[in-house]
Amino acid sequence: MDSKLKNIVFRPMVEADISGAMQLVLAENWNQTEEDWRMLLDLNTELCLVATYKDTIIGTVTAMNYKDQVAWIGMMLVSKDFRGLGISKNLLHTIIEKLEGCTSIKLDATAAGIPVYRKLGFLEELKIDRMVVPAFNGKLDNTNKDTVKPLSQADKEELSKLDLKIFGSNRMELINALKRRNKAWCIVRDERIVGYVLGRPGLNFFQIGPLMAETTDDAINLIEIVLKEQVGKSVVIDVLNDQIPVKQRLTALGFTCQRSFVRMYLKDNSFAGSVSKQFLIAGPELG
Repeated sequence: MDSKLKNIVFRPMVEADISGAMQLVLAENWNQTEEDWRMLLDLNTELCLVATYKDTIIGTVTAMNYKDQVAWIGMMLVSKDFRGLGISKNLLHTIIEKLEGCTSIKLDATAAGIPVYRKLGFLEELKIDRMVVPAFNGKLDNTNKDTVKPLSQADKEELSKLDLKIFGSNRMELINALKRRNKAWCIVRDERIVGYVLGRPGLNFFQIGPLMAETTDDAINLIEIVLKEQVGKSVVIDVLNDQIPVKQRLTALGFTCQRSFVRMYLKDNSFAGSVSKQFLIAGPELG
């Protein structure tokens, strides 16, 4: 064990590390792709860290910093052969230090991670349920779809206003990056955007989210628009636990709850936004 420790190096991640990081993702059967890693690196290069052993990637952690208001820690991965050596603790402490100027630091924790984060001072905010379907074949409701349209560049300002109000901080760089990767949809009412949804392909599932909307009906409407193009495909949706009607609709469409996350925050929670209008998150590593 001591010999291993002597050869472990902690450093910033570079693009050449992506293939090694993907080996950790594959070992844990997570959903992230090489494109996800590139997006994380492009958006917050200085907040992607790796641990290496003899030039092999054995640990990772990332963070998304939304204008020094809220930061999201994610992609905490350590190779099974190197657990118990303090690698995750080192990575976590380092990333928190790098986020010192951020008002609020958040993460979406698995059950195993909750006690670890509590010891560091993280407090629990809310619960998120991961719902999945291995091959979507649900019967979709075709009513009220006329208000939904693809997001366009002209919608950027209105979209930014809505997401800032509901999510709580400015994350337009992330939204623009996700929009470039897949179709995005919005609902327009009285000449303003009242809801939107994004999505992206993953290693095992197509991930729907984030989804912010003024009403539950709008949220379900947007989800079904995306699902219309995912028939026969595996889909994952991370939905806030309190959004009961949405979860009921997903269950009726064949989704089951795979596991849950607990959203936790450190220092402050003054940029929580309007939680009742937050329906789907972008992913545990993105918020």
